[in-house]
Amino acid sequence: MGTFLLVCIIGVVALMVVGTVLGALLHALFWIVTLPFRIVFKLLFGLGGLLFLAVAAVGAILSLLTPLLPVLLLGFFGWALFRAGWKKPAPPPPPPPFWS
Repeated sequence: MGTFLLVCIIGVVALMVVGTVLGALLHALFWIVTLPFRIVFKLLFGLGGLLFLAVAAVGAILSLLTPLLPVLLLGFFGWALFRAGWKKPAPPPPPPPFWS
C-alpha cells in the first residue's frame, strides 16, 4: 500500500511539472503571437492619449487666459487708434546728380 501511495504522489508531482511546463509554453506562444497586435494598439492608443493630453493642455491654457481677453482687446483698439493717427515719414530726398 505504501508503494502505491508513493507512485501516486510521484505521478501527481510529475503531472504538475508537465502541466506547469506546458502552461508556460502555451503562455509564451500566446504572448509571441499577440505581440504585433499589442504593439500596434499600444502605439495607436498611446499617440491618441498624447494627442488628448495636448488638447487638454491647450484648453487649460486658454481657460486661464480667457479672463484677460477684454484687456487685450482694449489694448489692441488703443494701438489701432494710435497707428491710425500716426503720420508716415516723408520719403528721403533724392540723391544729388553725379556731376553737380
